[in-house]
Amino acid sequence: MRSHADRLGADYSHFKGQRRWTEDGLCSAIAAANTWSEAAGILGIHDASAVSALKGHAARLGLDSRHLAVRPTAAGNREMRPDIAHLDRAGSLLAASWFTLCGHTVSWPLEPTRYDLLVCTNESTRRIQVKTTTTRAGDTWKVYLSTSRRGRRTYDPDEVDEFFIIDGELLCYLIPVSAVGGLHAIHLRGYAQYQLAQMNSGLLADRAGPP
Repeated sequence: MRSHADRLGADYSHFKGQRRWTEDGLCSAIAAANTWSEAAGILGIHDASAVSALKGHAARLGLDSRHLAVRPTAAGNREMRPDIAHLDRAGSLLAASWFTLCGHTVSWPLEPTRYDLLVCTNESTRRIQVKTTTTRAGDTWKVYLSTSRRGRRTYDPDEVDEFFIIDGELLCYLIPVSAVGGLHAIHLRGYAQYQLAQMNSGLLADRAGPP
């Protein structure tokens, strides 16, 4: 029927089929909205997964939707705030950044391993296991150095060379496995000698120096 309608030049743009909106309605919604979510709302669609379908229909119909893809404004960016609730996800990235800023080469294992990063210098290649903590223990932080899958298991010195630890204040520690071997958890107050310079300390010192 559609091919016959096309041959006869019959307009069927008002047909909805299984949709709840018409092509004219989509055109009007896009013109009135500032985002794809707003356009979907105007059409009475509240399923986020349907936005992709709307984009596809708009492209097929040749509708101008460039104004719906505007980047967030500077004011919107200022509303973003780091939250240590995401520290466990950011840990390996922060560790890799620290080593990279120190001029080392960082590699990521392709297969699951007991270490998170390989750090290469001119002298050696070290296997780094990254740990984060947001758990307070009095005036210090408690960090687990063991895995909890199928019972607590510590790291073997043949598997890991050093632990890169990030606490809830974003202070970093680099502790050799030989200093904590066999321990399931430690309090960082007892390992102050392994605390690293903050990421911005060297950069600020460079800025304060002569041009």
